Amino acid sequence: MPGKRAPHKLVPDKAVAKYLARHAEPESLAADAVAGEYAHALVVPAYGEGQSLFDTLGSVPRGPAGDTLLVVVLNAREDSPREKHEANAAARERLLGAASEARALQAEHPLSVLSYPNGRVVLVDRAAPGHFLPEGQGVGLARKIGNDLLLRLHASGRLASEWLHNTDADVILPNDYFDQTRTIDPGGNAAALYFFEHRFSDDETLALAGRLYEISLRYYTLGLAWCGSPYAYQAMGSCLAIRPHAYARVHGFPERNATEDFYILNKLAKVGSIVRLAGTPVVLEGRISDRVPIGTGKALSKLVASRRNLAGFRLYHPLAFAHVAAWLGVLASTARSGGRIELALEQLPRDNPFFRSDLLVEALEKMGAFPAIRQAIERSSEPGAMLRAFHTWFDSFRTLKLIHALRDGGIPSLPYAEALAEAPFTGLTAATEDDAEWERRELADRERSLAASPAGLPSLASALADA
Repeated sequence: MPGKRAPHKLVPDKAVAKYLARHAEPESLAADAVAGEYAHALVVPAYGEGQSLFDTLGSVPRGPAGDTLLVVVLNAREDSPREKHEANAAARERLLGAASEARALQAEHPLSVLSYPNGRVVLVDRAAPGHFLPEGQGVGLARKIGNDLLLRLHASGRLASEWLHNTDADVILPNDYFDQTRTIDPGGNAAALYFFEHRFSDDETLALAGRLYEISLRYYTLGLAWCGSPYAYQAMGSCLAIRPHAYARVHGFPERNATEDFYILNKLAKVGSIVRLAGTPVVLEGRISDRVPIGTGKALSKLVASRRNLAGFRLYHPLAFAHVAAWLGVLASTARSGGRIELALEQLPRDNPFFRSDLLVEALEKMGAFPAIRQAIERSSEPGAMLRAFHTWFDSFRTLKLIHALRDGGIPSLPYAEALAEAPFTGLTAATEDDAEWERRELADRERSLAASPAGLPSLASALADA
């Protein structure tokens, strides 16, 4: 049974109340029927999972402040493959059979409260006939269902934590998982991202694919940090914790079948800081998967499809990041000057053979950057507000779009070892050993040291402070 705790002090939150009244999923109403108070809570979407789901649940610590509530959202669509339905049925039976206590809740969709040694589990069953997720939807809606329930629990004063934790059903959580966010001052923060590491397959080809994929993730983040971008983070739903107020302000998870973590973080970064944690990592499974059309599993599947994919693995050219850095400098200069963007653009290098001002301006024009920037200038007169408007438009999505435009327009990607050696933000050189595992560790250590440093990785708040 969950321990008796004094509910946290309720502070009326208009954004949360409005979200729960207008946008929350119907399953969130079940929070009123979940007995007890909880110190921590975690959402785990599960789609076609086997033993990995139970390994994840078994790794969830009780937490430093008391009992933990887990929300497992078993999900599928009617058109999901038969093997996914069979795996879901087996997981449902095992969850219900292993519980020391099970109680059904009355709601539009089947929900059960299960008693487990390390807390309680709310099982939301969206994987049975009559309750499948809508066509075209998946993990995004599953995460939204779970987080909406926790948000209502928090609003009622029965979830003490100031974080809605999220992970996946193929991870191992560290023993200090809840301690890491408990010590963060929640003021001004919208989300926190745990440090991660992959557990690689014994299969050499799959392991190499996993290492190369992780290298690409860390290379991109380090490149954006070097640029000074406030969107320099790993967009991973398996490593995410969100502040309740910020979750409500961005209207929860988008109901997408993929990249829901990318899009919610893109919104969260605009309403508060993204804290990058440097503590004990979350361990991710480096496995092939077809659960979502984009992500780690799909990327590994493409890489192992042929040895040519592995041998020809490429990364964005370091010069693409130099062009993004120059554009961010233009935005900062424009804000400081009160909106004189033409003057700021004149400062771009014109006679440098390594810098393509023409390509940068052309790519930005095609993106509609200049009308958007001028509209922001018209609405703002104070430098900080102006720069915030600039970064709200030139967000994570448009940053990636610009890098792709630069790549396709004349700054092609490089073989990965060459890119690592040439990039000023990796700390690697052509003289370093050509070993994917060593390179992966070096990049991980570099990213972790940035997250742990007092200056930290760039954020929108720090960009505004420099304006």
